[in-house]
Amino acid sequence: MAIRSGSSGPLIAVVVFVILTVLSIATAIYFFTEWKKSDAIAMESKRALAAVVSAGYLDQDPGAKFLQAAKGESLVEYLVSKNSEVAAVLTGETSADAESVRKALGLKPNQTAIQALASSRKSVEEAKAKTVEQQKIVEQLTAQMETVQAQADEKSKSADEKVLQLTATIEPYRASTEAALASIQELKDELTKARDEAKSEYANQIAEEKNKQASLVSANQGLSGRVTELQKQLDAFRITPKDASLLVDGTIIDLAATKDQVFISLGTKDRVRPGMTFEVYSDATAIMYDPKTDRQTPGYASVEIIKVGDTTSTARVTRKAPRKSIAKGDVIANAVYSPTYQYKFLVHGKFDVDNDGKVTDGETDYIRAKIRDWGGIVVEGEEITPDIDFVVIGSIPSKPQMRSIGESDAAYAASLAASRAYDSYQALLASASAAQIPILNWNRFQILTGAAER
Repeated sequence: MAIRSGSSGPLIAVVVFVILTVLSIATAIYFFTEWKKSDAIAMESKRALAAVVSAGYLDQDPGAKFLQAAKGESLVEYLVSKNSEVAAVLTGETSADAESVRKALGLKPNQTAIQALASSRKSVEEAKAKTVEQQKIVEQLTAQMETVQAQADEKSKSADEKVLQLTATIEPYRASTEAALASIQELKDELTKARDEAKSEYANQIAEEKNKQASLVSANQGLSGRVTELQKQLDAFRITPKDASLLVDGTIIDLAATKDQVFISLGTKDRVRPGMTFEVYSDATAIMYDPKTDRQTPGYASVEIIKVGDTTSTARVTRKAPRKSIAKGDVIANAVYSPTYQYKFLVHGKFDVDNDGKVTDGETDYIRAKIRDWGGIVVEGEEITPDIDFVVIGSIPSKPQMRSIGESDAAYAASLAASRAYDSYQALLASASAAQIPILNWNRFQILTGAAER
């Protein structure tokens, strides 16, 4: 039995060793497997952490400070919480992001909230400074206004005192003033009565003028019976084409050496003057008279006398038809001028010769002088007679309006004179038309006498 016990002890020990070895190996395998799992979890945690925070960030500022301030919270929770607090302070909303914050604060690109706040504070300070300056100005103006108001009050008080003094001074004259006013009223009544009488006289004068006009119309009717005879006399100077040679006033006797100048067969004895114009025709048969227009047909050229001799004159060519030349022997004529007859003109009214918009008696005298200078006869008076050849009539007077009683005597007299001038103008115009005497205004007068520009 003792041998058996001694021989089984090592065997038991080997078995125990084997068992312990197996258990150690199993334990080592278990812990190795668990360590692999823990290492994988650690690696996954590092990767997850790296997605949020870069490696080493939490080991240095400011990451370490954020981690320390978290106090048990996760860093993400801490940062999200702080971001919400900042967003709430800036915009009032915890979920606002950076772009929302910039838009809410109205920040410019690349501008920080601190910069915007500093700019706003600067603007506020400047506004405060300006407000202080304006307040000082207001205070100065207020002080000046108070001074002015005090002066105004003083002057008003002084003025009131002066008014009282003046009232006391003029009181004795009040009665005499009332008497003067009564006298003025009497004068007004007398003036109104005088104006009424003048108005009645004016009406009587108008009636008298109308009677005169009726008499003139009656006289014109009597003159109209002599129209045929007068027309025959007028036609004696306005020859028909059958004896057109009698319309010839002169001829071109030679061509001057100077370009565009000719010599004509009229001189001082024919009553020509410098400035007179003539139409040039190839021969007498080219001269025609149109009774519808009361005009001669124009020639192929026009000449203006520039120098007058005894029997001949020098004229310059003022107009010439293209491809047409003036030749010796061509005839000249003027619808108004006649070397053997003096036309008679009646000049009536006022004229505006210089085109300044004003009619004057002086310009009427100028036209009369021109007619005499050109060999015509100016008939004196305002009556149409059978021997008058032309009536030269001025600008038509404005038709006056009836003046009221309240206007001045000067205005009434001017209205009366204007009314007489208008009635006289109309009566003369009617008389000349009834007698079929050519009526020339200033424009037509210039054309027929050669004074107008060509």
